[in-house]
Amino acid sequence: MKKYNNKKRDNVTPIEKENERDENYSPDNPQIDLTRTPYNYHTVYPKSNYMEYINERIFTLPLKRKVRSDAVLMCSFIIGSDGNFFIGLTPSERRQFFEEATEYFAERFGKENIISAVVHVDETNPHLHLNLVPIVGNKLSAKQLFTRASLRELQTDFHEKFGKHWGLERGKPGSQAKHIDTAEFKAKTIIERAEAKASETEKQAKTKAEEYLSGIECSIEAERNKPIPRKKKAVEAEIQNLRTENAAYKEHIAIKNRDTDYLFAQLQKAERQGKANDTAYKMVTDMMSAYPEEFDALLQKSRAKKYPPTPFKSFTNDKGGK
Repeated sequence: MKKYNNKKRDNVTPIEKENERDENYSPDNPQIDLTRTPYNYHTVYPKSNYMEYINERIFTLPLKRKVRSDAVLMCSFIIGSDGNFFIGLTPSERRQFFEEATEYFAERFGKENIISAVVHVDETNPHLHLNLVPIVGNKLSAKQLFTRASLRELQTDFHEKFGKHWGLERGKPGSQAKHIDTAEFKAKTIIERAEAKASETEKQAKTKAEEYLSGIECSIEAERNKPIPRKKKAVEAEIQNLRTENAAYKEHIAIKNRDTDYLFAQLQKAERQGKANDTAYKMVTDMMSAYPEEFDALLQKSRAKKYPPTPFKSFTNDKGGK
């Protein structure tokens, strides 16, 4: 239970914003899923804002004195359980759980004193925030209403009339365990969720390690089941044959390369000769064009030298046939 006194009236408004979560709400808690916030619901809907309702309730009291500056104006309770409990319930059973819890507080402390009761389903586990004005005997007195003894009795009575029906266990009476406020409750929830996540991660890592080791074992077994290689002599003979074939192939390649080099050299030589012939032909053609008469005379002279005239010989009898 958390108390809010008259000195810290401004603390009531932030609690109202945190509990009611309207369309302008911006969470500080990373565990809040705003996509699920619209599914939060009330078991007691506030008739006005928290401070207005508190002031209205105080105004109806026949108080003889002014409310003390340190008087507690609002007490807040959180009702819930762990995630495993809610997993076993249907949505309608969850709503019934919180409605019955609200009815218990309404009967014990007066429904008219409940400011708001809202169920949050947008966090890790569903839980109820119930806020009430601590009025007892027409007096505003949280001190009288919630003593240590009365809080222990409240826990026992709540368990007997509500918890047992839902299979919940009551905390150990007289335990030194402290009640936690809203911030501590959320911090505890975050820690529990982180621990659960760590445990899940550890399990996944263990599973992967086991799968990896299993894969290694399968590989080793597969190697063992491979057929035994042929005898050493047969393998050596095959290697020698391959070496012989490789040497013959290398020799064949060497001869082929030499033939290729020779043919390439002959081709280059033919190309050079062809170029020389082309040059000579061009020179002769140019000379014929430039000096046609001289070249013709030179050509005739060359032909005369190459083919000299043959002297004429007569085969008749100069002596008149005698």
